[in-house]
Amino acid sequence: MAAIPRQKLVLVIIVLLALFLTGCANDSQIREQQALYQRLSAVEQQQKALRESQQKLNADTNIRLDNLERELKLLSESVEDSLTKPEEIGASAASPEIDAALERIEKRLQKLEQQATGNPAAPSPSSPGKTPPAVVPAKKSPPPPGAREKALYDDAYAAFKRGNFKAAKSKFKKFISTYPNSTYKVNALFWIGECYYKSRDYAEAIIKYDAIVASYPHHPKAPSALLKQGFAFIQLGDTTDGKLILEKVIKNYPGTDQAEIAKRKLKILK
Repeated sequence: MAAIPRQKLVLVIIVLLALFLTGCANDSQIREQQALYQRLSAVEQQQKALRESQQKLNADTNIRLDNLERELKLLSESVEDSLTKPEEIGASAASPEIDAALERIEKRLQKLEQQATGNPAAPSPSSPGKTPPAVVPAKKSPPPPGAREKALYDDAYAAFKRGNFKAAKSKFKKFISTYPNSTYKVNALFWIGECYYKSRDYAEAIIKYDAIVASYPHHPKAPSALLKQGFAFIQLGDTTDGKLILEKVIKNYPGTDQAEIAKRKLKILK
């Protein structure tokens, strides 16, 4: 066999070396690419896990917010209902705060009832050296409701408490027609408005509440009627008029619990 020339041998070695180095380079590049792919895949998995975690967190947060909103709405309705019926509510109440609010309202109602019935205030002691004034007979207070009158009113209110608003409305109207001069008349008018409100007939409820505010602005039920009138406008989507009426509650009946509720409602609406 003929010997390979030296120059050709060197050329062959150079070519083989170049091919070897190219192969090594390709292997290195492949390994780097595989490493990059692995890192990219790990990052994508981490991002996916973060997205799933964020979605779960958002869902949990939304559920908690929905629950809180429902609880707040139920509590608000409970407080509103409790504050609008202090004379009918029983001894037990939903919370100490409501008990305290009802007690304050009850005291004010008793004072207003004493003034309305003409019961004289306790006589002040006479000044020394002065002849005490002649005793003037006190005006007779209106007679308390009779047994049948009270039973008819209680029957209507019991129907309202059971949620039978149609029957309650009919019973209260019958009560008013039977006893048009009853001391419970304005209360009955208010509960007729409440029957419409609870039945979501807000437009008719507004009319009934307005009749109380217009004809009996100083009656203990007037602040509650005006307050619920504002709520009825808001339920109809008329927030502008609703806000105006709530502001009227604050202006016309300052210091009342209804005014405080109106203030809290206005803060929520802003």
